[in-house]
Amino acid sequence: MSKTLIFGGAFDPPHNEHVEMCRYAMRTLDIASVVLVPTYLPPHKSEGFLTFDERCALAKIAFEGFDVKIDTIERDRGCNNYSSEVLPILKQKYGDIVYLIGGDSIAHFDTWHRPDIVANVCPIAVVSREGYGDTQKKVDELKNSYGGDFTVLNYKGRDISSSLIKARLLLGEYVDEIPVKVMEAIKFRGLFENYRSKVMQLKSYQTEELFTHSIAVVKRAVDFNSKHHLQQNFNRVFLSALLHDNAKQRPSVDGLNVPEDAIGTPVLHQFLGAEKAKRDFGIEDGCILDAIRYHTTAKADMTKLEKLIYTADSLSDDREYAPIPKLREIAKKDFEAGFLATLDYTYNKLKAKGGAIYSLTLDAYKYYIDNDNE
Repeated sequence: MSKTLIFGGAFDPPHNEHVEMCRYAMRTLDIASVVLVPTYLPPHKSEGFLTFDERCALAKIAFEGFDVKIDTIERDRGCNNYSSEVLPILKQKYGDIVYLIGGDSIAHFDTWHRPDIVANVCPIAVVSREGYGDTQKKVDELKNSYGGDFTVLNYKGRDISSSLIKARLLLGEYVDEIPVKVMEAIKFRGLFENYRSKVMQLKSYQTEELFTHSIAVVKRAVDFNSKHHLQQNFNRVFLSALLHDNAKQRPSVDGLNVPEDAIGTPVLHQFLGAEKAKRDFGIEDGCILDAIRYHTTAKADMTKLEKLIYTADSLSDDREYAPIPKLREIAKKDFEAGFLATLDYTYNKLKAKGGAIYSLTLDAYKYYIDNDNE
């Protein structure tokens, strides 16, 4: 009996790396067919933009030319779709199976529900991935802990962020990392159009340079959120980052509720931005509004979303002057360290300039740096 490759994922949307991982594994391990297992999340918990059926349809298009089956087991079960529970059912259903997972997943395998069961259901093929350390070393540790038949394939997967792909689609960009036919289907079906009107509205308020910065902050924020497993709602991250500077070139107070001591200062736009995001963009979510409200000054006791937007704004890829690239590299390795380094740099830059430093920045520095959050 021929072997079947089992490959799970959100496929929101499917991208080229999904296809190449499977193609390499099937060729290397002499596997004839692949079963894709799209994850299923109840609508009230989903942070995605595609329905389960849309994701299944796009996955089918992405894997055109493969002997492929889409298994809807996670939707059929509805809940508790741990690999430890789903994989044994798939083995019973398909027989001789091989489970394919990426280096990013293997890095967190210990945190899975009953990893001891997962490790021993069937052989596991592991694809290394850029930016996730020594995969072979991690696999050796897992073998010692749980046993199992793990094989690290001689394939280095590219560090492609599904969150970043999703953000780029929402921004209206063409994404090369997605199969051409999938991009065509996305366009034909009008998918990822959720925030297009807000993007175009913002563009009308900003110069090309500032709009470029806003887009760069979106990409940096969603990437940090994904890579560091900050677990912030994607919609909140996207909209907070997109609209953080929406009032920067619209300084009229218009009778809106902003602190009097901010009027006429460089920090006015953060307070005004929160008010105008609500008035002009229809944003009602207090978490988004607060992330905009404190993105320039910071403040004491920030939420994770507020820290994320503050840091992404300072370390967006359009900023190349020293020491931003160095700070960005710190944040890429350790988000909290990057946040603290950014706050420390900003405070000392303002101090060196002389003049008053806004009270919220003083509060933030004292809370996070002087007292080390004690």
